[in-house]
Amino acid sequence: MFTIGVSRKFSAAHQIHGIGGKCEGVHGHNYRVEVEVSAKKLAKPGMIADFIEVGKKLTGILPDHKMLNEVYSFNPTSENLARQFFTEMKKFYPVSRVTVWETEDSCATYARD
Repeated sequence: MFTIGVSRKFSAAHQIHGIGGKCEGVHGHNYRVEVEVSAKKLAKPGMIADFIEVGKKLTGILPDHKMLNEVYSFNPTSENLARQFFTEMKKFYPVSRVTVWETEDSCATYARD
């Protein structure tokens, strides 16, 4: 199995409903999103996909400088964002995993079964 990875950053605000505490208030993060694309065989000229093209698609789906609660109908936790970005990128590439870094020390990953 071959795997490539591409990451991009975006900034956004959100509120996490239902957990109590300070994260229920509006706050922001500088997120980093990593997408892994996997394939058993390489396409010509010997690659899974072009890093630049994968990066462009990823940049295009990221809600930069938005209030995530206004963009999505779900509670915008890192876990839910990872699943959302996985689903969106899967339309274009054989995505195997998406990781959303909320801080330098905290992340959530969604991977195919």
